[in-house]
Amino acid sequence: MTSAELLLKIEKFNELLTDFGASNFNSKALWQMKNEILEHFKATSFDDAGEKQLSLSYFQTLADELKAKQELVLQENEKFAEEAEKAINEIKNLTKDGFYINNPEKETITILKGQIEKAFDFFKHTRWPSKERRTQAWEEFSALREKIKQEEDDFYLNLREKKAEWTESSHQLSEIVVEAIEACHPDAAHNILSELLVQLSTFLNTLGISGESVAFLSEKQEENAKNLLKPKSETLRDIKKFVTEIRDDLTRDDKTRIFAKLEAINIELNKAWDVYRENLQKKQEEWEERKKQNEFKRAEWLIKQADFLKVLDEKLEKRIADKGNLERILVNKQEFFGRQKSRLENQREFLKKITSDLDDMSEKLETAWSDNFREKMTEKIEQKKQKIEEVNKDIAIVSSKSEEVEKDIVDITEKLVTIEKSIEELKIKTEEVKKNLE
Repeated sequence: MTSAELLLKIEKFNELLTDFGASNFNSKALWQMKNEILEHFKATSFDDAGEKQLSLSYFQTLADELKAKQELVLQENEKFAEEAEKAINEIKNLTKDGFYINNPEKETITILKGQIEKAFDFFKHTRWPSKERRTQAWEEFSALREKIKQEEDDFYLNLREKKAEWTESSHQLSEIVVEAIEACHPDAAHNILSELLVQLSTFLNTLGISGESVAFLSEKQEENAKNLLKPKSETLRDIKKFVTEIRDDLTRDDKTRIFAKLEAINIELNKAWDVYRENLQKKQEEWEERKKQNEFKRAEWLIKQADFLKVLDEKLEKRIADKGNLERILVNKQEFFGRQKSRLENQREFLKKITSDLDDMSEKLETAWSDNFREKMTEKIEQKKQKIEEVNKDIAIVSSKSEEVEKDIVDITEKLVTIEKSIEELKIKTEEVKKNLE
């Protein structure tokens, strides 16, 4: 090799050395070229020793510069490796307790992904102190990234499953809500609305939705059957308020469908209310007309009631008088019956006595010892028999009269009961008529 060729090679070395540490951090080719140039110095012929010494000094300066730059690059590479390892450690710190299990916010996920990209960028460069150091860092980074990727896949799979469940739950909820809204239509049967509200309440309990927002479902009572529009309008208003409060539990499509149905049914209810008010006004006018007629009829009826009250008073006065007369007759009958009863008892006792006397006389007659005594006793016996016959007749008469009087007492007592009942009925009727006249 000539000295000129060697000088060209040294200049090429100088060019590579200039790039080293700026755009090129691989010194392997430079060190190889340095060794080759040193060998060339041994085999190259120079015109004189001064030229060789000058070229060698120039090359030595470049070699020293290579060494200095190599030290500087090694320091920079060490710093580069430390920054890469620091970036990996920051990822570790972010994910040491599990990253996705804590349901991170979108901003936090963006920060982690940015940190992973930052760490990955270090491996796109060759500024590592050694291959082993880069391999170790790469394996650690790859394992960490794979672990995070698996957590991320599980996290988004869980999100998709939850979203699917949420979408299905929203659809089911919206179906029941729409049915309940449709049941608020003026022409819908009221019992269907009640059943759907119970069904909605049960479904909401399974979702864990309760409290004031659904209180209207349990508090809603059966409304007056004369106006079913009122409970339907109130229920529609409550449903709208309820849907607004649980809007986060519904998809956009379901919310749109529900609010469109709310608006449509509300329009129908407003039309029905207009018709209802017109009919109500008509009924009010008809009622006022009937009221006038009823007032006129009542005035006539009150006059009749007043006349009827006079008749009742007269009947009541007569019944009371009849009762007084019968009570006096009853007292007389009872006194007479008592006297007859005493007389009957006396006569019966007397009959026993004279019958006993007759028996004694008959015995004496049988044992009479003289005709004179027998005649006298026979005459007395006949008298006794006549007396007994008289007493028996009197007992029969008194018994007959007593039976008649007793029957009269029973009849009068029954009549008094009937009259007293009639008096009570007349008093009640009189009070009713008086109240009617108040």
